[in-house]
Amino acid sequence: MKYYPCRLNLIQLGGDMNSQLQDFKNKLNSEVENKTDKYWLDQVGFEIGPAGNLNNYVGSDFIKTSIEKKVFNNIEKVYKSIKPGQNCIFVLDKSFVKTPQLVEIVEEKVEEEVVEDQPEFDLSFFDNLFIGSCNNLAVTAAKNVVMSPGSRFNPLFVYGKPGVGKTHLLKTIEKASYSSFYIDSESFLESYISGIKNKDIDVFKNKIRSVDVLLIDDIQFFLGKKGVSEELFHTINYFLNNSKAVVLASDQKPQDLLGFPERLVSRILNGLVTDIEKPDKKIFSEVLNENNKEYGGNLVTNKEFKLLSSLDFQSFREINGVVNNLVINKQTGVGNAKYVAELVSMYSENKVLELTPEFILDYCSDLYQVDKRLVLSKNRSEQVSNARHLFIYLMRKHTEYSLNQIGLYVGNRSHSTVLSSIKKVEGSPGLKKEINIFNNKILFKSNSLESV
Repeated sequence: MKYYPCRLNLIQLGGDMNSQLQDFKNKLNSEVENKTDKYWLDQVGFEIGPAGNLNNYVGSDFIKTSIEKKVFNNIEKVYKSIKPGQNCIFVLDKSFVKTPQLVEIVEEKVEEEVVEDQPEFDLSFFDNLFIGSCNNLAVTAAKNVVMSPGSRFNPLFVYGKPGVGKTHLLKTIEKASYSSFYIDSESFLESYISGIKNKDIDVFKNKIRSVDVLLIDDIQFFLGKKGVSEELFHTINYFLNNSKAVVLASDQKPQDLLGFPERLVSRILNGLVTDIEKPDKKIFSEVLNENNKEYGGNLVTNKEFKLLSSLDFQSFREINGVVNNLVINKQTGVGNAKYVAELVSMYSENKVLELTPEFILDYCSDLYQVDKRLVLSKNRSEQVSNARHLFIYLMRKHTEYSLNQIGLYVGNRSHSTVLSSIKKVEGSPGLKKEINIFNNKILFKSNSLESV
């Protein structure tokens, strides 16, 4: 008995579709909205086994790895809401493929829907961006890419310091474009290595080359990796030769990517290179004003608003840290007067912190009252493990360290272990306050705000 990918209606040959399987499919399709995630769901076949577990059929190790990283949490969450206590199990079957006849029928229906209802692009997603002198050129170029992929500014290369909004811009392009695919450097590298190892690299190549707009984030992490750099060069060439668009992001200028093949840098420089600078004061005022409106103008006083609007932030991460603390202070009834005064004082004394792994480690070890050395060790006690999970989460959210680099930092742990720690923290509502306090603390060299 064969089953087919979820967006192909999970048709069961030789009988009626199981009602539970149908219910699962409906809920899963409602849960997953991102186009990229829906693509990966297309690569899975589902079967409810005799014991009640959900079998997930995939055709290659590469697809299995991608599903685990992208959408497995959604699959597991939805299925367990229908059948609590049951597991979701991968079944590797290299003969598993879509049946052409069924695909043709369903894709014909999808095509009709696209022609009738689906616009070629939707620039309204850019309305959610805060735009100022710091990013106006990059945003304008991005809109051109969405409206006319491959015709202008190709490739588009966006660079800037961590936290200035590069990733947010790339994901906005992905949402606004009809045919697009976003991938960060780590996922690109993992997929490339997995494809080479399992001799199914064409699966990955065909996917990223099937769209009109390809977006690759943090390409500076390809430095020193000859094989993947060559693949990036050939990928860019393919897009340029087929009138498709490539958008790249990095924390460095193309000329500063020492170790990249010269011909790759040359290809990049033939397009449009633009930077995103730190957010200007106008943008911070707009962000602050939007949040103030949500609280009926009571989040901060007029005086506090003027004081805060005068501050010079280096990134959106800093801005978000301030806003998060204003909100949490409001929600807990502490008030923002002291926080604003301390913030302005610290900035006026130029005590803005340059975030380091050591600072994050100190925070996590102090919070859980455990020795820093234990956090980086193999110790599995509950207190130490919780400190380690939070450390890994904050490292990923607030630094440019990759998952593999973080794994090396915490005792040479695997990529999957690091990812598991991040998911544990994200699934713990009780840590919200501690994370917001940390967002506060990263702005300062002082520890004077522990009472917030």
